[in-house]
Amino acid sequence: AVYTGRATKQFSKLGLRMGASFVNQRQPEFGPFYLGGLDIEKSLPRGGALLLEWGMSRGRVAAGGNLLSTDQVNSEHNGQSYRAELNQPLPFYEGTLKASVTQADAGFLNPFGATVAPGSRRAVATVDLKFRPSSTIRFGMGQERNKTENVDNQRLTASVGWTEQITDRLRMNAVYDFRKLSGTNQDEVSSHLFTIGAEFRPTEKLTLAAKREQNLGEADPTYPNQTTLSASYQINPLTRLFFTQRLASAPIVPISDVSNTGFASTGARNETAFGVETKLGRFTTLNSRYQIENGINGKDSFAVIGLANMLPISDTLSLELGFERGQHVSGAGASFNGGSFGFSWLPTKNFRSVARYELRDQNGFGQAITLSAAGKLGDDITTLGSFQWAQTNLAGRSNSTTSGTAALAFRPLHSDRAALLFSYNRRSMIQEGGPGVGATVDRADTLSTDGLLSLTKQLELYGRIAVKSGEDGRPDLARVSTLTYMAQARLQDRFSKRFDAAAEFRWLAQPVTGTRRTSLGTELGYWLMPDLRVGVGYNFTGVREPVGNLAAGPSKSGFYFTISSKLSNLFNLFGNSNTSLTTTGTGPAPPEAKEEVKK
Repeated sequence: AVYTGRATKQFSKLGLRMGASFVNQRQPEFGPFYLGGLDIEKSLPRGGALLLEWGMSRGRVAAGGNLLSTDQVNSEHNGQSYRAELNQPLPFYEGTLKASVTQADAGFLNPFGATVAPGSRRAVATVDLKFRPSSTIRFGMGQERNKTENVDNQRLTASVGWTEQITDRLRMNAVYDFRKLSGTNQDEVSSHLFTIGAEFRPTEKLTLAAKREQNLGEADPTYPNQTTLSASYQINPLTRLFFTQRLASAPIVPISDVSNTGFASTGARNETAFGVETKLGRFTTLNSRYQIENGINGKDSFAVIGLANMLPISDTLSLELGFERGQHVSGAGASFNGGSFGFSWLPTKNFRSVARYELRDQNGFGQAITLSAAGKLGDDITTLGSFQWAQTNLAGRSNSTTSGTAALAFRPLHSDRAALLFSYNRRSMIQEGGPGVGATVDRADTLSTDGLLSLTKQLELYGRIAVKSGEDGRPDLARVSTLTYMAQARLQDRFSKRFDAAAEFRWLAQPVTGTRRTSLGTELGYWLMPDLRVGVGYNFTGVREPVGNLAAGPSKSGFYFTISSKLSNLFNLFGNSNTSLTTTGTGPAPPEAKEEVKK
């Protein structure tokens, strides 16, 4: 199993964005593999930007032939990486300063798309200046360091370049690069590379380019002497023909350790590429991915490409068509095809509906139907409904699942003092058994009501009552139906700007089994941000089971720690204002909020 997560938070007033990502790959044979990271982006004066990223990997990865790797199979990949990038316009000569630093430990691995070679550190800084409207001069410095079990070297680069826009159709450039390469088991190489190139557009559709890179003396292994010729022809706004020819005196040899990045170098000196490049259009999307199932060890891996097209019929109705092909790369599975058809209907600004049908022939035939609709009955009442049915046929056994939701919410437009939510959820699964074997059944119907009331500016009361009807059955056990009642109440007092106190009560009862459970907890909370809270509390729990039932075990109570947030505000899921319930009070919304609603 693979678990992924991504969260971002925008601080508009500070010009700051923060994000976090996490991947947890569960591998029964080798234990879990963790990959995570943090990223921060800060806006700077004059339209500049600073980007900071940090990543880490922990655990073992079974290569299984999916990675072009010479590393020991199933070895540990424990390491960290970071990247810093600066883009800052300068106040003179329309200048721009660009700088970046990247580093990765030798053990770091990102199997989902490595962007930096393990064991490498690169630092680059460039300054672009325009002394004339048609001329641009670039100065640059760079340093690269690579150290792993396979390589140990470093390279220093200094460069200066000039680009001149001679006419609207002709542009020329010249660059000088000095590089010094040294390292263990590496002869020291000092190279002087001169590059001259030109780009000519004889017509609006035809573009021709030529570039020559010549070393004066010994050449750096990554930058041999070579000539590159290219041409492109724009057939129409969406389609372009292209041709590229590279003629080199030696192959391009990277100095970094690319054994674990999933990329391989080529020993070719001459390369030819030609083809057609097409933009699919405003309403068409082409997507591709590399899909791994049953773990990162590559038991089943697929190269998937798909095409989705939206066909606008009118201002309120549009159709959607899609097709997907998964080509099996390795493992015991087989290639698959998938298709979808659907429509979206938006007759008014207060009602939206979508419908979709999907089918796929992976490991048998499967199909699914999804229907959803949402609307506003008035300024204070919103409704939502969704239904999904799926059926699969694997090895001659039919499985079907059904899920549905219907909800009605009451939330005053001009006040957050009170809110109500009525909802109904149904979930059912039926799995046929083999010949002469009964089916497995799992069904649950839940009807619930949630309410929120601000008693005062600081005091909130939340409550929930629900009833659940369930049915479970297996071929070796008789079907059993149960009815469960649940209730919850929470009282929270914000007695200061950062602190609050809360008490919460929960009750659950199942008459058919004679089970009843109660829980009472008290909390002291601290608000790190207006919508993020941490708290500590003590839980009092009571359990009553039928005589002779040992399943519940003894009653447990004690201290606990909790983190809670108002996600709708923290991530602006519903476009709400930044004002939280505890600061809104019992009065009407402020004038600026009313004006926003009117717009």
